[in-house]
Amino acid sequence: MDDQYRAIVGTQSFTKFCPACKFGNDSNALTCVHCGSSLDLSAQLNLEKGSQYAVPENGLAFYFSGNGALITIATAEEFVLGRKADDATETLVDLSTPDGFGMGVSRRHAKVRATAQGYEIMDLNSSNGTWLDGKILPPSQAAQLPSGSTLQLGRLKLVAVYDRHP
Repeated sequence: MDDQYRAIVGTQSFTKFCPACKFGNDSNALTCVHCGSSLDLSAQLNLEKGSQYAVPENGLAFYFSGNGALITIATAEEFVLGRKADDATETLVDLSTPDGFGMGVSRRHAKVRATAQGYEIMDLNSSNGTWLDGKILPPSQAAQLPSGSTLQLGRLKLVAVYDRHP
């Protein structure tokens, strides 16, 4: 387990969700007990490096890490990554499906904002943390979000892709 992640969650056990079937597994499992898919995150990272994601003409595209399925293309200049809440007034990229709650995505997990150079991301004091290319983001501090970056919200991994010229 990643030492940065262990520092946040301590020694509590957690459920490892399968990227293929989305069923929960023991945190130490290497293969899914339901469908047999690999739960080895390092194998998924190697796959991502060689794969290509379609770049949207306008906005920022989010893909599921590992299988490369498109989640959405966000065109707003500023929006929140999280889960739908009845009283939300902000523009939201809803990560409720598939199982955002089970993957540790907060209702207001992170904010993404367009800049002259591209986009930046800021963790909104989420319960389970936000990582950018494997490094945990300190809460309430904006960081540049380069195109092709891997984002991790709790245990949900995404790839962010855009083509924005200053």
